[in-house]
Amino acid sequence: MNKMRAQVLILVILLIPQVCDKAEAKGLLRVAFLDIGQGDAIYIEAPNGNQMIIDGGPGSNILGPLSDAAPFGDRSVNVLMVTNPDSDHYAGFLDVLDRYDVGAVIEPGTHTPTPTHAKLEAKIAEGHIPEILARRGMRIDLDAASGVRFDVLFPDRDVSAWATNDGSIMGMLSYGKTRIMFTGDATKLSEGILLSESAEGELTSDILKVGHHGSATSSSDAFIAAVHPKYAVISSGAGNSYGLPKQVTLDTLSRHGIQILRTDKLGTITFTSDGEELSQAR
Repeated sequence: MNKMRAQVLILVILLIPQVCDKAEAKGLLRVAFLDIGQGDAIYIEAPNGNQMIIDGGPGSNILGPLSDAAPFGDRSVNVLMVTNPDSDHYAGFLDVLDRYDVGAVIEPGTHTPTPTHAKLEAKIAEGHIPEILARRGMRIDLDAASGVRFDVLFPDRDVSAWATNDGSIMGMLSYGKTRIMFTGDATKLSEGILLSESAEGELTSDILKVGHHGSATSSSDAFIAAVHPKYAVISSGAGNSYGLPKQVTLDTLSRHGIQILRTDKLGTITFTSDGEELSQAR
């Protein structure tokens, strides 16, 4: 299928009507790092009820945590984002697409010629769902009135020939004083490119979704210093065969005085923000 290419700014959320009765608490942004095993899946709900899911995890085990995070009976999602086409980031979207009305899918442009990924592309095409290539400069306005937005920071170029992790989508979710950095499986290579393109303080965030489940291929000292988060969230499966997160990554985060939160130890990790104060749900 033909994919839409961003120029400078695209308001993805305008592709479908906004629904204003979903949010459980008015004025609150909710971000839940779902416990889906070895993979990534993050549910975002803006104050106006608009929703975005960043990555879908490795399979149908996203459905339970997603239904717990979303409002009861909800069967629509405005935006799905696939940060990279490795199965632990998108395979769960096969079931999401079967059960939810989806407004748009955003992906980086890298490729994995697998039957599972071909099924994903087929479902997107069959549903006539817009599929959009992420590029630096894109802004997804989840709640324009409240100022909740997701800015794509990387890729900044055509990454179709790149390794999937190198071409991962990186971006910043912002709401008032709250800033959350998402990295997919971004490597030290892509972190370095982003650092070279960013002004001092531009990447500073309250929360960092740690790249590649805490792998040693991500989270360079320079990048962690630039993001300077209070919290670092690592999404990984308990007892995973990759030995993630790696101790070297944990040591880097600890050296910077960052509080480390892990889905393999804590389950789903949820934060809320009113634009002024950020709180971790208990």
